[in-house]
Amino acid sequence: MARLQLYGLIAIGFVFGLAGIYFAGISKGQDKIKRKMDEKRLDNFRIQKDVDDEIDTLNDTSLAARANQWVRKD
Repeated sequence: MARLQLYGLIAIGFVFGLAGIYFAGISKGQDKIKRKMDEKRLDNFRIQKDVDDEIDTLNDTSLAARANQWVRKD
C-alpha cells in the first residue's frame, strides 16, 4: 500500500509539473503578444509625430498645394 501511495504522489507531482509548464507557456505567449502590441503602438506614435512635425514645417501655400490633391474637384 505504501508503494501505491508513493506512485500516486509521483504521478500527482508529474501532473502538477506539466500543468505549471503549460501555464507558464501561456503566460509567456501573452507577454509576447502584449510586447508586439506595445511596439506597434510606439511605431504609430512615432509616425504621428513625424506627420505632425512635417505639417508644422510647411507654410500655408505648400500645405494647401498638398491638401489639394486629396480634395474632390467640383
